Amino acid sequence: VFNMKYYDEMKYEEMSDVLGTSVGALKSSFHLAVKKIEAYLLTED
Repeated sequence: VFNMKYYDEMKYEEMSDVLGTSVGALKSSFHLAVKKIEAYLLTED
């Protein structure tokens, strides 16, 4: 979902058709992916 939205610049409606998933579920997945990426980038090892 992140790749489709960020790199392919697809709209949620387009992704919903391709993946057979609701727009709400896609938005939730995208938001979760962004949060995980932010957390990864902010952690210092």
